[in-house]
Amino acid sequence: MNEVLNQILNYVNVYMLILARCIGLFIASPVFGRKNLPNIFKLGFSVILAYIVLPFIDSSNFEYMTFLQILFLAIKELMIGLVIGFIAFIVFSSFFMTGSFIDRELGFSMANVVDPQYGFQVPITGNLIYIIATLIFLIVDGHHYLIKALINSFYIVPINNEIILNSNILKFTIDIFNYIFVMAIKISIPITIIILSTNLILGILARTMPQMNVFVVGMPIKVILGLLILSIVFPYYEPIMETIFKDMYKFIFNITKILQG
Repeated sequence: MNEVLNQILNYVNVYMLILARCIGLFIASPVFGRKNLPNIFKLGFSVILAYIVLPFIDSSNFEYMTFLQILFLAIKELMIGLVIGFIAFIVFSSFFMTGSFIDRELGFSMANVVDPQYGFQVPITGNLIYIIATLIFLIVDGHHYLIKALINSFYIVPINNEIILNSNILKFTIDIFNYIFVMAIKISIPITIIILSTNLILGILARTMPQMNVFVVGMPIKVILGLLILSIVFPYYEPIMETIFKDMYKFIFNITKILQG
């Protein structure tokens, strides 16, 4: 009877540790961590996902662990889930950066809006691109890749392993910020080139026709051209966004390998 009770207790301990990592992901990830999703939904989905993962996790090493040991492991698992979700959010933030580049050219940079999902100001165009990217993310089953990355993390960094931080974490941080900056430039470069060309033409007109008020004429022209080009190039953003989603999965895999040591 005692052996049966110990086995049940071991499974409960393992289940709670798995649940802690799942909760960490659903708190910080860009899609599941939305504020407009009820917390009961996030918790329920975490409970179901942890139950699915439980049979594939070895529970033999949790027989003689104390409550404090389980508590520290739960905090570690929560941090791992938060890291995975935060890496996904950082990759998604490249769309906000794209919008800031575009808004700076169109003159919208002073008119930021408050994003109710995260509670901070975001560019108008960036918010639009982010919403469309989220829809494409769901259409191409990107949320399945995010869940798959979480499940694979249990094999790379088992729940009873210690986290080992090394010098690779600095290189990883530089690589991911360099990546989102480059992708933001790639997405915004068509509009940037058009607006720069427009500014050049307006500058030439200002020299040849001094009586024309370039500031009054130039602002609506840049806005109209920018929105027109944005509507034209939007269909070509889909393959770029799919590439970003695949690279997000690679970044999550890399950070779990780094945490493994």
